[in-house]
Amino acid sequence: MTSVHRLLPAPAHEPPCADEIAPATVAIAAPEEALPLAALVGASGVCQTAARRFLMLCLEVCQGFRPSAQLARICRPAEAVQITEEISRLAKRVGELRPRNAARGAAVKPRRLRVCEPRPGIGEAAVVLNAHGTVIAFAFRIERQDDGAWLATAAVLL
Repeated sequence: MTSVHRLLPAPAHEPPCADEIAPATVAIAAPEEALPLAALVGASGVCQTAARRFLMLCLEVCQGFRPSAQLARICRPAEAVQITEEISRLAKRVGELRPRNAARGAAVKPRRLRVCEPRPGIGEAAVVLNAHGTVIAFAFRIERQDDGAWLATAAVLL
């Protein structure tokens, strides 16, 4: 059996809801430039490989297998300090979560990596990490240079 629900208009002393405003008064701005369809469905294979390589290097730094100074060679020089500090924050957080009896190297495992390429040669990735039963979110941006190398331009620990 179906029931009938009647919606009443808002009282006069309250402002109208968004669906009660006349369509002529609502203006929707057209986007300056729409994203290409390829950006919505994912990234190219080269971009995904570069993102995976950057992520693995970051995880090796977090687990203590590499020094953080090695990140500088895969970061754009202008942003290298900020990215290295952000990866160091990630390593510190992983270290705080590590149980005293845990072996080094068994700390962080990626659960999911999502990569998109909003523009050709620019990759943005979001990663869900599992660190000793705790979930950590991490995001970064990589860009392809003129020589074909992919360099990180931003990293954020969420």
